[in-house]
Amino acid sequence: MIFERNRTAIPDTRISGLEVSINDFDKDGDMDLFVGGRLSPKKYPYPSSSRILENKSTPDSVKFIDVTDQKISKLKDIGLVTTSVWIDIDGDSWEDLILSGEWMTARFFKNNQGKKFTEITDKVFTDNERGWWYDIEKGDFDNDGDMDLILGNLGLNYKYQASEENPFRIYLNDFDKNNTYDIVLSYKYDDTEYPVRGRECSSQQMPAIKKKFKNHNTFAGASLEEIYSNKMLKESINYEITSFQSVYLENNDGVFSSKPLNYQAQFSNINSIVVKDVDDDGNLDAILGGNLYNSEVETPRNDASYGLWLKGDGKGEFNAVTPRESGLLMLGDVRNMRTIQVGGETHLLVAKNDGALQQIRIN
Repeated sequence: MIFERNRTAIPDTRISGLEVSINDFDKDGDMDLFVGGRLSPKKYPYPSSSRILENKSTPDSVKFIDVTDQKISKLKDIGLVTTSVWIDIDGDSWEDLILSGEWMTARFFKNNQGKKFTEITDKVFTDNERGWWYDIEKGDFDNDGDMDLILGNLGLNYKYQASEENPFRIYLNDFDKNNTYDIVLSYKYDDTEYPVRGRECSSQQMPAIKKKFKNHNTFAGASLEEIYSNKMLKESINYEITSFQSVYLENNDGVFSSKPLNYQAQFSNINSIVVKDVDDDGNLDAILGGNLYNSEVETPRNDASYGLWLKGDGKGEFNAVTPRESGLLMLGDVRNMRTIQVGGETHLLVAKNDGALQQIRIN
């Protein structure tokens, strides 16, 4: 078999992306594509646009057409998309699109018989949790005939913390007017916002801070507004996180309710989720992989995950089986996982940053 690159099959969308998911959303017998925009280069966290590509191939040629403007115009500047999944939310036999990413909530788009998509997030997901979502996977975990969801987030064992009352925020602006974008992270304490980064790290990005605040003590007592000015903050692109916990979304007749995963699943971020009935008891389980080794000097890395098997009970609850009990051990910065068949056996293939592929047999 010889593979040859087809330079005309995909339209020139110029997206710096991470996520692609496939679905025959118009039921014409071929697979169409959702392409998620991950970021705008050199402008993080400026929102990126995502795309819907409709398959218009013929027996003689492969061709995808960008139909975003006609099908889902809201994908323009939707955010920093990292993950997506297709499920039939309302039981009309047409699969709908769910996506999410960093600084985002989960977004739900109803498929109107392949002609157009309508956002229904406010109707089906009232929790509206904003997080750093890395993966969404589907499965009927409560055996009621519809698809539930598991969403992997940053976790609760990290320097960054967030809640509805005290959100974690980011601001993007050219604060020092040198024609480059600057990023400011903040947290809230007693109704006042303060910078997450210390004087040393902040002044590396904006040297004028050292002149304005002569020592660490004066900087430590200053609010975000005192450092960057209320005017500049209001003019900034800004987002906030209200929860870093990874969650299970139960589908109740097309409306999703959120509850946190087991505390063991919150030890680190979850980059990848595999849904499978591991022990053949008739109930779906989840295998979680994660960690985040990339971090700045002031922020320790997220490295407390060794892989986790969440054993499902068929009623929407999970029992966390530790690596000592399960034998599942995935060391390193796990980025993706897939199951493969090897000689009639199911194996788990694990991809890591700065590491070799790991292959684990599921007994």
